[in-house]
Amino acid sequence: MDLGDGPRQQHPATLDVLSEELHRIRALGLLRLHEAALVELPGVLARSTGADGRPGPGRGEVDTAAVENALRRAVDGLDPGQREVGRMTFGLASGTRALSGKVRRDRAADLAGIGADRFRKHQEKLLVRQVAEAILAGAETREAYTVPAPPQPPPPVWAGRHRVETPFPHGPVTITLHVAPIELIEQVDVLVSSENIYFEMSKTFRRTISGSLRRAGATKDAGGRIVDDVIADQLRSWSERSAPSGLPVAPGTVAVTSAGALAARGVRRIFHAAVTTPSATGNGYETAPEAVAEAVLRVFELAGEERDSGGLPLRSVALPLFGAGRGGLDARKSAEAVLGALEIALAADPDWSVHLVTRNPVSAAAVLEALAARRR
Repeated sequence: MDLGDGPRQQHPATLDVLSEELHRIRALGLLRLHEAALVELPGVLARSTGADGRPGPGRGEVDTAAVENALRRAVDGLDPGQREVGRMTFGLASGTRALSGKVRRDRAADLAGIGADRFRKHQEKLLVRQVAEAILAGAETREAYTVPAPPQPPPPVWAGRHRVETPFPHGPVTITLHVAPIELIEQVDVLVSSENIYFEMSKTFRRTISGSLRRAGATKDAGGRIVDDVIADQLRSWSERSAPSGLPVAPGTVAVTSAGALAARGVRRIFHAAVTTPSATGNGYETAPEAVAEAVLRVFELAGEERDSGGLPLRSVALPLFGAGRGGLDARKSAEAVLGALEIALAADPDWSVHLVTRNPVSAAAVLEALAARRR
């Protein structure tokens, strides 16, 4: 059998050292593999299989299982005519593990159909080099084609209140993140609702921000049935006065209503921000970060006007993650749009107490990441 001229060498230095180590393994045999002084092979194994042939913690010998598995894979990948010769050479064939290097060489020469001396001087060297090439090729293939693991979402932030001091251009700002339904927030002057550009509030049975605030602000009878849809009625009246019937408002428009029954929780106003646009291709919505930023700026402008005109002494505002639910906007992008607008609003009036609200623990983690990014 002719083993040919062997594969082309792509890494001569590494290949030479690796071939020398495989020759030592061949001579010692698998039972004495722990005696091999391996230098190159451990690193190659780490690249090609994820295993490592170096000694483990507290051990003084190579990881023989990792080395043997890599050797077996390389030999099994040889051409069929070479495969049995390779298995015999390294003691991988059944019943050959305990054989001496000389006996294995003689039997491998018989399989190759040549004399033992010629096999030792030529074919054995080529075979060992081919096995070394195969192991190196495995390392290159793994490095070239291993697909990086997708980025994992940040760990969720569980329910509660989280106060985070964050640097802004005008100075540090303490932002309070609430991981809770927005209708449960107490003692905040303004709760901001996310609405569509038609200012049609969500149904009271839905778990949206709009539906939740509408339900919580309504007057109910003893059985919990709504008898006065306070906030929705006031928003409808605002729309009739301020916009032509049935036509959308510009994204970023903000309307103001009372807090209805939420006044019992210390809430003074509900600001309705029109940021979501019905999708033309389905039942969902689309939310542009620019609309979010415009709405945030308008919220603080209107709140400041009411406060400064001698109306309600508004000082605190709770903002949701606009569009991060059904609005089609990534929570991190929504948080960044809100924070970007806050830079402008708070530079003009830094005395506002700012709250961010989400009931979603994963979205809350995105908010904390966005805040942490500003501290880097």
